Amino acid sequence: MTENVIALDGPAGTGKSTVARELSKKLGFEYLDSGAFYRALTLHIYKIYKSKNSSISFSDWLSGKEFLPLTQGVEIFCEFSETGENKIFLNGEDVSVEIRTPEITREIKYIADKAVFREFVNSQLRKLSETHRLVMDGRDIGTHVFPDARYKFFLTASSRVRAERRYNQLLEQGIRSDLEEIEKEIVIRDKSDTEREIAPLRKAEDAILIDTDNLPKNSVISKILGCLEPGIYNDSH
Repeated sequence: MTENVIALDGPAGTGKSTVARELSKKLGFEYLDSGAFYRALTLHIYKIYKSKNSSISFSDWLSGKEFLPLTQGVEIFCEFSETGENKIFLNGEDVSVEIRTPEITREIKYIADKAVFREFVNSQLRKLSETHRLVMDGRDIGTHVFPDARYKFFLTASSRVRAERRYNQLLEQGIRSDLEEIEKEIVIRDKSDTEREIAPLRKAEDAILIDTDNLPKNSVISKILGCLEPGIYNDSH
């Protein structure tokens, strides 16, 4: 059983990332965003595609390729930060900003749904757990990446509450949006995540379910801390 990983899974908008970052600080663990590794791999493969001056779409180009060779020689490295704002390096180059561009956000779905690419990323994440204690959030951390993690949590919330949270986030950024449309997008995303063939979103049988509908962030964190053995804390935390 893996003691070095605390897995937080759940659909988008449940506050997983925020909770994971704060939890890692309290425990003296490192926060790791698994999605950043998929973004880095997507960036690597997308650059190969662009270099071919292809006249077809990225998805069509990818469908005609052997996947495994596209991962060979790829090195993804995470430089951890106490703030949780980690830097991601692809083959020695800092790509922390580049992996967040609209192009990569648009194309990542064609990488994340392939078994070969998921296993490549999973192997990178598992390697990091050998030398670091990690709090990791995602959709399949407790079911596929670290099924033997001792501590697993599944955060959930209604689609309406998650839509309201996203709406307020955008409002704080000065971006006006439509609450109904946001909720529709969330429902579509949930359906896609739960019905995909490779590593679908689901609660691990031994994960602790936490409904965040009426729970503020600090209460969620306190609930998780209450489920952990006291010895997991660093002496300084």
